[in-house]
Amino acid sequence: MSPPGDDAGMPLDPLVLVVDDEAAWAEELCSTVGRYGFRGRAGNSWDDLQRIMAEEEPDAILLDQRLGRVDTVSRLPELRQATDATIMVITANVSEVDRILGLENGADDFLIKPISGREVVARLRARLRRRPEAATPAPPRPAGAPGTPARPGGSWRFDPRGGGLWRPDGSRVHLSLAEFRVLAALYQASPQSVSRDALSQIAFGRPWHFGDRAVDNSILGLRRKLGDLRLGGTLRTIRAVGYVFTGFPED
Repeated sequence: MSPPGDDAGMPLDPLVLVVDDEAAWAEELCSTVGRYGFRGRAGNSWDDLQRIMAEEEPDAILLDQRLGRVDTVSRLPELRQATDATIMVITANVSEVDRILGLENGADDFLIKPISGREVVARLRARLRRRPEAATPAPPRPAGAPGTPARPGGSWRFDPRGGGLWRPDGSRVHLSLAEFRVLAALYQASPQSVSRDALSQIAFGRPWHFGDRAVDNSILGLRRKLGDLRLGGTLRTIRAVGYVFTGFPED
């Protein structure tokens, strides 16, 4: 399912990515979580995971330990830096060493196959209930104020006072009002992060609550328009906090 338009403002059910190289298992688990109030989306490789995360911000990831030749336990630090989603590794491997390493590398839970879809849902709900609240950001600084960090990719031009955003070739980037407000808040706060709740108040005039995708959809729209869908790129996700602006893409 594709995300709604950036201005839709309608909260969606929590998104769960199911990534397993056994396509039938991934689809079956997607169907199961879908019956219990989640949106399920399936992938079958590490590349699929990265592609989907460039399109949507998940609330949880159900991740097979082995995706072809990729041992995902060793890639958990990379994944954890890119998302604050709940990560649950599902594996047929009963090695205690792997479970301990997975938890130390950033997994929130380690589930051993065979496991019923109903138990997965129960564990998923328990983990999501314990998600930490977003942190309060530092107050934004005016653009150009003393101490404002230099930002790479200076050929991009952005006027947070309402002027707009221009690409290095001089063409203007058309932003929705919500996208502009989100970018301005992140730009002015840089290098400090800004919480989802603060961004929701700024862009939509309402508190953020679990399942509200409006801020995440605005971030996705900005990433696409900036041409930077990299994990940890221009608009970086900070686990359990929100987002941070790291500088415009290099020319």
